[in-house]
Amino acid sequence: MNQIRIPEKGKSQLFFITSVNRTAVGSKLSEFVQKKLVELSLIETTESSLVFRYKLHHQEMEGSAMIHTWAADMEELQSDLVIITDIKGNCKDIAHFEKLSQKWEGGVLDEISPKYIDHKEVLQVMAEETSKVLGNKEQFLKTFVGYSTWRFFFQDWYRIHPTEEDKPLNLTQYFGKVDLPLNVHTVTEKETEKGSPVVIKNTAVLDMEKFDRKTFARMLKDLTNVYNIDASLEVDMEESYGFAEDGWLNEAEMFLQTAVSNWYSISSAHQIKRLSEEEKKELGQYTNKEITVG
Repeated sequence: MNQIRIPEKGKSQLFFITSVNRTAVGSKLSEFVQKKLVELSLIETTESSLVFRYKLHHQEMEGSAMIHTWAADMEELQSDLVIITDIKGNCKDIAHFEKLSQKWEGGVLDEISPKYIDHKEVLQVMAEETSKVLGNKEQFLKTFVGYSTWRFFFQDWYRIHPTEEDKPLNLTQYFGKVDLPLNVHTVTEKETEKGSPVVIKNTAVLDMEKFDRKTFARMLKDLTNVYNIDASLEVDMEESYGFAEDGWLNEAEMFLQTAVSNWYSISSAHQIKRLSEEEKKELGQYTNKEITVG
């Protein structure tokens, strides 16, 4: 039986996460590599909800644009969150959400502003957008839904998984204002060699009926200033998630690439690995301090 159980309440886990993103529009290229050490703990459960605490302990960001520096700053802003989901992993609430806005307005914006001294117009736009999101909890919760590392943790994991199943996945506003609707095929396997008795593997194809190709084509024309582009979209998605007996993710990989001929492409790859107790001790020695969780 391919069942993933809800982890034990009160236990924390450390994870290494690596993310790589590459966006190409014609000859213009934007890319970044981000590495993070994060902690996740399940602090409360009810019949209908799960309450997690997320902590960012360390991150490194190497990006080609100011937006990547800004993304790293936003990671620091939300480095300690209490996230409430339903049993299916949908984010429903953020505890003490108002403290994020207070933190932002109370000093964070002033602290990071010197980084953008040569990009004042960009700073103003990004700061205004951030203030809007932090002033609207519903809008903030939408940031957990896209194709990001939050997907590692917040899906419909804790149930009995059939050997195969098909389900829709809609990535809202993946292309600006255009959604990316996918049909996902899932295969669940048993595997014991790597300590992950349940392994879930996903592949996906574009849902042609739901994809707004006309709006997507107009967006491409605006981006490239080329009006005879064949807006046929190619999609390649592969994911693998390995779960331990205790219900925690052991290791996983996510990859999604969308492309239109040689004109436009977005590639996103994420990897995660749970640290063992020995690795936690080694990490503590390397950083000259003991790494503790809980």
